Amino acid sequence: MLSFLRAPLPPKTNRADASEIIYEDGASALEFRQSSPSDYLIRNTHPPFNKEKPSIMVPPFHFHIYQTEHFRIVSGSCHIFKDTADKPWKSLSADDPDGLKTASIPPNTYHTINNASTTEPLTLDVSLTPEDVEGEERFFRNFFGYLDDCRKAGQQPSVFQLMVFLRGSNTPLGLPIGPSWLGIAASKTFMHVMGMIGKWVFGYQESYDEYYRNKKAL
Repeated sequence: MLSFLRAPLPPKTNRADASEIIYEDGASALEFRQSSPSDYLIRNTHPPFNKEKPSIMVPPFHFHIYQTEHFRIVSGSCHIFKDTADKPWKSLSADDPDGLKTASIPPNTYHTINNASTTEPLTLDVSLTPEDVEGEERFFRNFFGYLDDCRKAGQQPSVFQLMVFLRGSNTPLGLPIGPSWLGIAASKTFMHVMGMIGKWVFGYQESYDEYYRNKKAL
């Protein structure tokens, strides 16, 4: 293991026991709720969209290898992009009585989301099926905890650490390579190779005690 060659991890904020986690100095949040077959596991809050300085809650294009992702609007409005960032695939609105309230993205489909408003916050419920409550909570807590701690420390996140997190959740970044089958294959390969290097060469972990505590071990 060559962990001495890697960039140092930022000081980690202990948030493992919080059911609602505040990020970006109060601008964004994640809330983990008791899951049931009819409910959504995660509620996230986004600040108003800033194209020049996007929130850590705005994900890059990515896809889920095995799961369908479901969205439900709670307040505000949301753009969902599928396959292309040129224009929204769907827009959800809590205030428009005729607006869409839910949407779903199937496995192996590039997608991302952002707040449709530049002035109002967005609150959105998210779930994935088939459901993996422990795995999803572990991923979201570690991924956003790490990004926010990098932000506070003024350092760039390590792509190797990010790939270790993403590999642990079977969620590749969507590399801009066409046709789509080639992009999916290349994205999976990139995630696995970079994730294995990050884990086995540089010693990055899939989970840190400061971010997530395994409830099955309690």
